[in-house]
Amino acid sequence: METLRKENARMKQKLAEKPDILEAVDYIPSGDNANTNIHEVRSSYQENIRLASTNALGTTPRRSPFTETILEVPLPGTWNNPTLDKYDGTTDPNEHVNVYLTQVGLHTTEDALWCRIFPTSFKGEALSWFTRLLAQSIDCFDTLATMFGAQFTTSRPHHLTSIALVNIRQEKSESLRAFMDIFSKMALDIRILSPEVATHHMVTALKSRPFSDSLCMQPTTTLDELRQKATKYMQLEELKEFRNKAQAPDEPERRGDRSRQTQFGKPRDFPKDRVSPVTPPHGRKVESHERSP
Repeated sequence: METLRKENARMKQKLAEKPDILEAVDYIPSGDNANTNIHEVRSSYQENIRLASTNALGTTPRRSPFTETILEVPLPGTWNNPTLDKYDGTTDPNEHVNVYLTQVGLHTTEDALWCRIFPTSFKGEALSWFTRLLAQSIDCFDTLATMFGAQFTTSRPHHLTSIALVNIRQEKSESLRAFMDIFSKMALDIRILSPEVATHHMVTALKSRPFSDSLCMQPTTTLDELRQKATKYMQLEELKEFRNKAQAPDEPERRGDRSRQTQFGKPRDFPKDRVSPVTPPHGRKVESHERSP
């Protein structure tokens, strides 16, 4: 009982400058109901403090868009905000949510903390939007992310469809690795791409090579399988190119050897009129071995 009297006196002292709300705590519980009324006194004190916290213009402070359940979860004492670029409403909101969850998820999996920390990644138009949300309109992070994405949906980039793959063609001198880099980057921008459609467009875009023949004979069932298969043929193509380059310096030397053999390997043919007749000994004639034409 004495403790309650001291607490009541302390609250009266704090509220001395606000006589308009002093009536809310200007009593002392007595009797058997003293203990049951302690919570009521404290709740009334906190509510009147909130209502009395007015600014110079006499307006009440903005209430949080989070529910009481979220606000009751305290931040860790050693918490440091993640270092990520603040969102201003001009880029893809889904990408910002993914980056945010990737970094914050390393430190906590508490849904309420995700909600409370998320506004710290806003600036400019995004921050202004958050401050205008209705009080207690957000009860979980999914709700906040959905509202956030709907607000800035016009900032999403245009997503490609599988029709964009029709314009890809492998150039005559283009390697399989260079072609696959272009194909993979465009495939990532397509949200829904089935392996069958990807294989069809790839076979159409590829030049007549072993990889395209292999895809025709044994189509892949998943995009991962398609990439793994392409990697094997890329390595085979690069190994073949390496061997060709390694053998290229020997070709001029071999051609030189063949030319020298052609020039010096056979006896020279002299004109017949420059050959002196041979007089055999003992006056015998030498039979001519030349064939008549």
